[in-house]
Amino acid sequence: MVMELGVRVEERTPVKAVVERRTKETTVRVVVEDGPRRDWRIDTGSQFLNHMIEMLAFYSGLNIDASVEFTGFRLMHTAAEDLGLTMGAALRAIMAERIRESGCRCHGFAQAVLDEAWSQARLSYEGRAYSRIERLGAPMFGWAEDIREEFLKSFIDGLAQGMRSTIHVDLMKGEDPHHIWESAFRALGAALHEILQPDEWRKGSIAGVKGTAE
Repeated sequence: MVMELGVRVEERTPVKAVVERRTKETTVRVVVEDGPRRDWRIDTGSQFLNHMIEMLAFYSGLNIDASVEFTGFRLMHTAAEDLGLTMGAALRAIMAERIRESGCRCHGFAQAVLDEAWSQARLSYEGRAYSRIERLGAPMFGWAEDIREEFLKSFIDGLAQGMRSTIHVDLMKGEDPHHIWESAFRALGAALHEILQPDEWRKGSIAGVKGTAE
């Protein structure tokens, strides 16, 4: 078990990571597991964010459990960002083990549609955190079901920080905020599937040629 500034990595293998992150505002626990599909336990405090984590699991081919407990005020911005940070740490732990043992692709691209909506996602594990969301043809609605749209961005920002990765998401088109964001999370999940694929050629290295994430 590893404890670092409130983040406790309880388990880390090439196929599973269990991470808990505690602050004075939230306690977040995430399990990411590569294995036979099972029921997922997801409770983020927002029904739509629950649904988006479900999309990540389904399109990445990973079993994901995620829970957020509010230890201070019930602030969804904080919950979304903290969940992203914790989930990103779990994914980074799995990538690190795969890089060491068998090599890992460390970069991925995917696109997805849902009815009228279309999004693209690009990921690269560089050891640095950067996230960018572009609305190229999708208007801002303010809300997607029960959560502010900017809080969904906060989740992706946190995910990039926790993974120490570059994440680009392009919202290409759409007319329904539910469809727009679901297409985005479908694409993000599919890109996660790509980034975790084995790649012996890159054993011991990340997406770039520097060979270290530090």
